[in-house]
Amino acid sequence: MNSAVQLRKAQIQSAHGMVFDVPGVINGSARVRFMGVWPSGNVAVKKAADPESFGPLTVAPQKAKPLLEAIDRRFAR
Repeated sequence: MNSAVQLRKAQIQSAHGMVFDVPGVINGSARVRFMGVWPSGNVAVKKAADPESFGPLTVAPQKAKPLLEAIDRRFAR
């Protein structure tokens, strides 16, 4: 099962800045703040505890799959 989760623009906008509990997306942190999807398809995230001045980390869509699935479940198409 290698299907990638494709979020719609409205889902991305609704989830921007929200915190999700998804272990494994960022090493050492289960709470992740979703910052968006880059044009390359990679996902921008940061640790929930990071201050606003910290920039987002770039994560491959395969590694961010639990986060993308959580967003897809929370914000119905």
